Amino acid sequence: MTEQIVFLDDEGLASSTRLQRPRCKHSWQQYAYTQPEQVLEHLRDATIALTCSVPLREEHLRQLPKLKMISLALTGRDIVDVDYCEAHGIEVSSVPGYAANTVAEHSLAMILELFRRPAAFTRLMRQVHAGEAPYQNIYFNHRIRDVRDKQLAIIGSGPIALRLAHLARAFGMQVLFEDRGGSRRGPDCRPLAELLRSCDVLSINCPLTPQTYNMIDAGQLALMKQDAVVVNTGRGGVINEAALIDALQNGRLGSVALDVVEHEPLHPSNPLFTLIDRDDFLLNPHIAWSSEDAMQQLMDSAVENINDFVARQNATEKIRTA
Repeated sequence: MTEQIVFLDDEGLASSTRLQRPRCKHSWQQYAYTQPEQVLEHLRDATIALTCSVPLREEHLRQLPKLKMISLALTGRDIVDVDYCEAHGIEVSSVPGYAANTVAEHSLAMILELFRRPAAFTRLMRQVHAGEAPYQNIYFNHRIRDVRDKQLAIIGSGPIALRLAHLARAFGMQVLFEDRGGSRRGPDCRPLAELLRSCDVLSINCPLTPQTYNMIDAGQLALMKQDAVVVNTGRGGVINEAALIDALQNGRLGSVALDVVEHEPLHPSNPLFTLIDRDDFLLNPHIAWSSEDAMQQLMDSAVENINDFVARQNATEKIRTA
């Protein structure tokens, strides 16, 4: 059988990425990006869909009777209605942990920027050069702090969280984990409220689930130190963004770094852009995962998931017809 494979959004690949084709007999169609209104058109005859970021919801899936498999070139599966797929025999695969080191490094880079401020001082030097800020002997425009001996609280327990903990400890940080409502035990685990009161840095490195949606809201942020740093490279919906904006604008947080937001792609009308000119705020367009090394591993694994699915499908068919 020839599989009809459609890659919905190859614009998510860096130019350095070498895209391998599946080993099975197949036809291949790919698009730069697929808008929601184009999903049915692009997948009409597809048996396998490959996507980096295009959501596939029940309203699409129920009109795609030929679709047998969705290969997600990302860690989580929240852009697909997995319950519908499981009920209708559509396999959904992802690539968990592919960017563990990559996202952890990005999280640490954001922490270091907000403590050490090299980019902020570079922006200041641009202003000095342009005559927009005074030339002087010594500059104390931005607060500089060491990360050594600071407490890092991590919400999450997967490969990214564990790698970030390893890197942070190498810098001399004290690392503690949220205890997942009491389900995670150990000397480095603490209840969320206790962590929020004591931590210098809060890092979100967990998936978005009904249990984690808006788990950091105005009440939780109010528990934190006035100079605490919040970093989110997990999922945007874990933090209530309106509450986060209010806390930073009113001096109840030290600084914030976001690589993810609740509604992506990040639109220019997003209220978070009210913070964009602040030196205590970093906003990235969900790029923590996208190092060249991680991207190559991601696509290799996403295509290999297709190979595995087809091989299992063929083996089952041989047994059935034997």
